[in-house]
Amino acid sequence: MIRKFENKDLNRINELLKSFNYELKPSPFLHVIIYEEESIKAVLVYQLIYDRIEIDYIIVDKMYRKNGIGSELLDYLIKNNNVKNITLEVNENNIAAINLYLKYGFKVVATRKNYYKDEDGLLMLKKLGD
Repeated sequence: MIRKFENKDLNRINELLKSFNYELKPSPFLHVIIYEEESIKAVLVYQLIYDRIEIDYIIVDKMYRKNGIGSELLDYLIKNNNVKNITLEVNENNIAAINLYLKYGFKVVATRKNYYKDEDGLLMLKKLGD
């Protein structure tokens, strides 16, 4: 089941986000959707900025990867928002994530040198509307 964030989810979400050295602090600018069955298995954190979305994080618990959960979250985000475009940055070496984004029609529009310390980041864009 995919649902929106509730305050009771904060500890589990921050547990998942530890690998990014990031801690979620509720804000009116941040939005979170959750993939949950008996427990929270994945989250997608994004910002809705006027008529566009910027994805900050998609993380699936290691135990549940390669089961289509990331795809379900991304599909839900795309289908349930009326925006002009979605952008994100991804480490150039994160091939699994890049392939997921390419599958959903994202295009690489820029490279950010040393964005991840010694590794480049790819800026990706998916256009949705006018």
